[in-house]
Amino acid sequence: MVCGSRVHLNDPGKHCCGEETYDPQYDICCNGHKHSRWGNKSCCGGKAYDYNSDQMKCCAGTLYNLQVQDRLSEEAQCCGSVLMEAGSTQTCCSAPGLDLLYPTQPGFTCCGHRYPNASLWSCCAGVLHPRPEPHNTTKNVIPGPRLLPLGDLKTEVLCHSRVLLGTVESVSVKMNERSIVMVKAMYMLASRGHVNALPSPHYLTLPDHCSSPELVPGSTYIWVKMPFSDTIRFISDLSDHSSPVHSILSRCSKL
Repeated sequence: MVCGSRVHLNDPGKHCCGEETYDPQYDICCNGHKHSRWGNKSCCGGKAYDYNSDQMKCCAGTLYNLQVQDRLSEEAQCCGSVLMEAGSTQTCCSAPGLDLLYPTQPGFTCCGHRYPNASLWSCCAGVLHPRPEPHNTTKNVIPGPRLLPLGDLKTEVLCHSRVLLGTVESVSVKMNERSIVMVKAMYMLASRGHVNALPSPHYLTLPDHCSSPELVPGSTYIWVKMPFSDTIRFISDLSDHSSPVHSILSRCSKL
């Protein structure tokens, strides 16, 4: 059995992990690094950690110890691979595959990965448009829902809300609405372990196309709606999770 450049004696049930072998029943392979599967382990880059731990936070493959950072798990948020500072001193603006940090400024708001002055620019689904005339803005501009990492959704929101999970197949715009066709769609109430599969394809309409982040066909997302409303509170991209359903259920299993 050859793993990378190393030759190993054939051992039934073993698989390659980098240049080493591992048994998936007892070990977990993270980017070519073998770790014991003891406990509820998940990968963060090449490291393994307990996904339910309040002390550790994974930001796009970079693992942070929140005790060292002197942070509470519920207030710690990621911006790509960076752990954001506590409070409102930083704003993270996100587009597919790109997350950028900016110092928070009154009257500025995210438009995809950019952070423009809202009095000079309008934004529609991550695309900037210059305003023909300066636009009076309030001191604090309220942006549309940001594309959040799953780990940044608060536990009570993720676990106790009825969330929609699905893979985007195509997107179109009619008037100011966004029409989304999804496959492998399901509703989940994770705190009760309820998973209800939906007929495929499933159709979703967002009432305000411009205030929603850009969605990439082939990517998997969850949508969290406001209670008793069609307004979307949060959208999270789960494309980097090998098993999105397991990621959500395991996050809520400690409740």
